[in-house]
Formats: sequence, structure tokens, C-alpha cells
Amino acid sequence: MSEPVIGIDVSKATLDITIMRFDKLRHHQVANSVEGWRALIKWLRQQKIARGHACLEATGRFSLGVAIALHDAGHVVSLINPAQIKDFSRSKLGRNKTDKVDSATIYDYGATFDPPAWSPPSPALRRLCELRTMRDGFMTSRVEWQNRAGSGVADPTATELANATIAHLKQQIEAVDQAIRETIDGDDELREKRDLLLTIDGVGETLAAIILAELPGRDVISTGAQAVAYAGLNPSHFKSGSSINRPTRISKIGNATLRAALFMPAMVAMRYNEAVAALAARLRAKGKLKSKQIVVAAMRKLLVICFGVLRSRMPFDAKIAMAE
Repeated sequence: MSEPVIGIDVSKATLDITIMRFDKLRHHQVANSVEGWRALIKWLRQQKIARGHACLEATGRFSLGVAIALHDAGHVVSLINPAQIKDFSRSKLGRNKTDKVDSATIYDYGATFDPPAWSPPSPALRRLCELRTMRDGFMTSRVEWQNRAGSGVADPTATELANATIAHLKQQIEAVDQAIRETIDGDDELREKRDLLLTIDGVGETLAAIILAELPGRDVISTGAQAVAYAGLNPSHFKSGSSINRPTRISKIGNATLRAALFMPAMVAMRYNEAVAALAARLRAKGKLKSKQIVVAAMRKLLVICFGVLRSRMPFDAKIAMAE
């Protein structure tokens, strides 16, 4: 590898960075913001790294900004499926869990595997991601105000103000939904992918837009199993000798937005999507899984179907999906 590796652990608020200088690991932290990205690029220059290989987990909206900033500054950028980093960490028998340790693990992963370079999203996809983030904020605020309004507020003025706020947020959500539709309709690639996703029973415009915004491209995910792991829907087994064998749970290591968005569509797909319904029926017949576990299996199946449709660029075919 010609470029020096830059391991970056991404969180909502901060970026923890690990580099190797003079045979010694060095750590640094900046804010995960425009100012922080500029500070990071300046710090790298101070460390005599004009062009490095930045390796960071693909965490959707939290990693996108710094990835674009580093790419635009001339660095090679690799976005890595968080599940791969987790497996690599386990292989090293790492026990500590701190941001400094995480960035060092990502550094080691990049130095060991030399992951492929990432290509930035198109301007239309960037806009879609920003609009999706904005919509999530509006939705969260509306739920908060609806809870306040329903918590026994008796004062007429307070009630009126709360209702006005809820109505305003509803208008904002409608406006951003319109902007999302216009963004997808105005881009040939996004429109084609959206239309393919809408051929899947159980997938509506909201889930289609989330998948387009949150699911990385082939430089990060190349199989349905990797897509499942990226969403944190892969099983996480826990066994210890013969005395402990806990029920299988999902790992939840991955994109929580994508995982949450699949829940209600999967419930619909269990009734109206032939492939998902058949899977649910088989699992119920075995009688070994609880209802929630069957729903999770349906979420996995629906995501794999979505990934397959996008990869093949062919409309949904229930017969093909049932055979997978």
C-alpha cells in the first residue's frame, strides 16, 4: 500500500483518528462537523500526510460528510461494512471498547486488507441523503410534540401552541416528501432503482427512498448477506460450554435507520409478498421461533429481495425470490 493508512472511528459527535508516524501509533480527535473535517485535513497535513488511505465504517449519514471531505481533499477513502470490522476485532481477541481502540482496529484492518476505494455519491444521491436526514428530524419532533399534547396539557393556550407546532411539522414532512420524490424523479439512476424497488410487494415509496439513501453501493456491499449484516439483522449467537445457550438474537451492529425502516414493510410483506409469506409460514410450521423472531426473518428476506432487485436490475419475481 503506497498511501499511509488513516483509521477513523465515526460517531454522531466525534471522529477518532489513528495513524502511524515514525513506527508509533498516534491518535487524534475532532468534531464530526464541517469545522471538524477541516481540522482533520489540516492535522493530516501537519503530520506530512498529503494523500492517505482513510478507512472508516460505513455508518450512513454519520460517515458520509467526512468521507466526501477527505475524498475532495485528495485522499483515498474506503467505507467498510461495520460487521467486517467487528469480525476482525473478534479475530484479534480484542476486549476493550473505546473510541481510541476502535480507530486503531480500523487502522489495522485497512493496513491488513487494503480495502477498495470508495466513489462518492452523485449530487442527486447526496441531496436525497440530506433530505432523508431532515425528514427523520421532523418525524422525531412531531412524535415528541404529539406526546406532549397527549400528556394531559390542560391550558388552552399551551394546547393551541402544541397543535400549531404539530400542524407545522406535518406540513414540513409533506414538503420534504415532495422534495424527495422530485429528487428521485429528476435523476435517471435513482428513478430506475426506485421503480424497481416498488415492484416488490411490501415496499412503498418511503422504504424505497430509505434504501436508496442508506444502503451503500457495491464498493461496500456485494452480497445479500453483507446487506443483512450492514443493517444489523444477522444472527448473533451466544454459547458458553454446555450450560449456556441463549436464544439467537440479531447483532444490531449496523445501520439502525435501515433496520427500523424494514419493520412495518416486513409485516405487510408477510401478508402480501408471496416469497416472504412462504418463509413466515415455514417458520411458523416448525414452531421453534417466537413471533418477533419470525418478523426479523421477514425483515432479512425483504432486504435481501431489495438488494437482489437492485443488483440484477430486474423487477421482482416471487419465484426467483422463493428459490433463494
